[in-house]
Amino acid sequence: MSINGLKRGMLQILIANILNMFFSIGTNFLLPKFLSIESYSQIKTFQLYITYAAVLHFGYNDGMYLKFGGKSIEAIPSEEIQTSISTLRIFQFFITVCTTVFAFFVRDKALWMAAMATLPLNLIAYFKNFYQATGEFKKYSRIMNMTTGLTFLINLCLIAVVRTDNYLLYLIGYVVLDFALCFILEYSLRKAKHFSSFRLRFSWKELKDNISSGILLLLGNFSSQLLTSMDRWFVKILLGSFSFAQYAFAVSMENFLNVAITPISVTMYNYFCRHDAVDDIARIREWIIAFASVIIMAAFPVKFILEIFLTQYLDSINIIFLLFAAQAFYVIIKSVYVNLYKARKIQSKYFSKLCIIVVVAFVFNVVCYGIYHVKESFAVGTLLSSIVWFFLCNMDFKEIPYSPRHYVYIFAEVIVFLFCGAFFPAITGCLIYAAATLVMMVLFLPKSVNAFWAAGKSILSKYKRL
Repeated sequence: MSINGLKRGMLQILIANILNMFFSIGTNFLLPKFLSIESYSQIKTFQLYITYAAVLHFGYNDGMYLKFGGKSIEAIPSEEIQTSISTLRIFQFFITVCTTVFAFFVRDKALWMAAMATLPLNLIAYFKNFYQATGEFKKYSRIMNMTTGLTFLINLCLIAVVRTDNYLLYLIGYVVLDFALCFILEYSLRKAKHFSSFRLRFSWKELKDNISSGILLLLGNFSSQLLTSMDRWFVKILLGSFSFAQYAFAVSMENFLNVAITPISVTMYNYFCRHDAVDDIARIREWIIAFASVIIMAAFPVKFILEIFLTQYLDSINIIFLLFAAQAFYVIIKSVYVNLYKARKIQSKYFSKLCIIVVVAFVFNVVCYGIYHVKESFAVGTLLSSIVWFFLCNMDFKEIPYSPRHYVYIFAEVIVFLFCGAFFPAITGCLIYAAATLVMMVLFLPKSVNAFWAAGKSILSKYKRL
């Protein structure tokens, strides 16, 4: 993939994510507005459970991701893809039966529905990983849009037409949708690659090879999920349903950042598989540092909406700003370092660093809660953990060092961001932060500013010619 191909892939996913954002806004504001705290809490509990569904493929999808990374879809034999998908389907059917039986005896309805969703969720994840690894970003984008768009329609129908507060109906709708998407995605791929008719085929070799090569990456991803969801577990266990709903709402607002982050984090793996020059990586990393400081500004519109539309969730504002501040570091980690670990096939280092940071995050959460028994303590723990993880990643890539100006810029931006979010109304705080960011970017990241300015002029000139 060339730099132009990288830009094109980012643009395709960005456009998809913008559409995705509108559906997500509808979902994330409609549910807390019209559902009771208890029902909303149960739905967020279900969503917390399904974040761990990926663990149950035991690295199969990750092994496939590493095997096909950097290849074109045309170069992969249809028979190989068909066997790979069928093996996963049979494997996950067995896993789903086991987890569903377990959830039934636990008598947790949200867990039971999450167990039922294991098979379709891991198949959908397979297709997303496959298209990401092979650079088929347009198809990857379609999966995202179908998922969020249809989820929004289900929520809208149950709220506006059925007018129900029964969380179980929402969960059933999500699971049925996941199964439907599986059939659609496999049918589409079979049609494109001219597969034979649907049949079951299981390969022990395919299962063993994918799991053995992907298990470390899976464990790393699981540790990452545990890290990013640990704060919610603490809140759910220690502070009850109301505080959990407030905190989960803040996390759902933080997820809006995926609209802008995903185009970068998804396309970088394919790019780094083919380009490993230190100068290129350093230049791209500086662009991402600048981008991260700008994208967290999205917290201010969220604060404005809470001030006028969802006043019952105003208590989550401080949590939102702390979690968004953590994203200033997570964007760099996930877009650059995680993709470099994968592209250079050093998953063992990735996993070892994540094991360390999970322990660190646990300690931070315990200590912060021990100092102040409030939900904001866990958001502080998340921010501190992201900073430690940022420095741990730097240690593994010493050939791409930071200069002092980079550190000054990143930490000054975070401090100004938190100050504006805590002490100013949404609009005023946004304007002050935007002005401060522009000044600091010119002072500390002049090369990136020049690159952005040149890119902007190029796009404008092309628009004028049209």
